[in-house]
Amino acid sequence: MAGDVTGGELYHLWRVSEVHLPRIADIYYDANRLVAGAAAGSEGGFGLNAPAYPGSSVMVSAIGAAWAQLRDELQEMYAQIGGTVLEAAAGVRLGTQAIIAADTDGSDELAKFLNDPALHKPNPESSPPVGDDAPGTPILPR
Repeated sequence: MAGDVTGGELYHLWRVSEVHLPRIADIYYDANRLVAGAAAGSEGGFGLNAPAYPGSSVMVSAIGAAWAQLRDELQEMYAQIGGTVLEAAAGVRLGTQAIIAADTDGSDELAKFLNDPALHKPNPESSPPVGDDAPGTPILPR
């Protein structure tokens, strides 16, 4: 089986760094952008200067202020996790490239793997993420 050869093992490392980890980072960056879209004062969000309760003349909402703090923490957390996952992908990528540079036989085997549709099916789920599936950039709180 191809997984028993160095090229097959390099292929698995390639998939981890180019497919799996970027897709995981995209999930966290999507959550980051979703939380950023629920800003205080936005439609459907908790307003900072909204009535404290329905019918109240007091225009400061403790809920809005608490939500703004929580939202900022969540945004930063999701951005940090996504960034850490992408850094892990870069580390695996560097390790794979170092092995390829030192082992030309493994490099040739990996090239065969990537170019053979029977071994590497270039469908969207098994290829590096692009477009909306790419991680993109997180939104950081101001």
